[in-house]
Amino acid sequence: TTTVSNIVQVLAKRNYLERQSGRWKLGVNAYMLTGSAAEYDSALCGLAEPILRELAAETEATVVLSVWRGSERYVLLRIADKSAVTVNRTYPEAREIYRTATGMMLLAEQDDEVIDSHIAANGLPDMDNPSPTAVNTFRAVLALCREKGYYIREKENVFEAAAPICDPGGQARTAVGIFLPLFRAEKKEELIASLLRATGNLEKKLQENKENE
Repeated sequence: TTTVSNIVQVLAKRNYLERQSGRWKLGVNAYMLTGSAAEYDSALCGLAEPILRELAAETEATVVLSVWRGSERYVLLRIADKSAVTVNRTYPEAREIYRTATGMMLLAEQDDEVIDSHIAANGLPDMDNPSPTAVNTFRAVLALCREKGYYIREKENVFEAAAPICDPGGQARTAVGIFLPLFRAEKKEELIASLLRATGNLEKKLQENKENE
């Protein structure tokens, strides 16, 4: 049992396994061995691109499509406010979880065990050794994000917002984010409504795609 436990921990650290809903599942590097992750991400980008192009035009914001892989946030698709598209399908292209809206939203959607592990390994934003009170406050922020279904923040004159996308299995491993200069984000409620409408449309597309397989 000890040997197996050690092997599992090593595989988890190398992203061949990941913890989800209290159970171990194959991680991103396991899927990368057969190309499955890249195929899924390519299909996801294909379904998302027209929806996110429309979102970028409607909000005049830069839009990103991000996924949770092995406790990190990866950008798969980025559409600038002028609808210039760049697609990344080469791992890794990670971004620090705490510094991005989609990263925070994706972290909020993880199990408590994953959140606790992430905090233990990375501390809190701008805080390497957080107090228990600070951790509880941070966890409350994540819980509120889950409850509302979106995350917003204003930092360094930039408005950011993100919302999760549930796959056909009900797991939120993907998020869409928008960001734009704060002076252009006067109608924040309309921006959030546009974001939620886009993520809802993409969830429907994913479900239809699953049913047609």
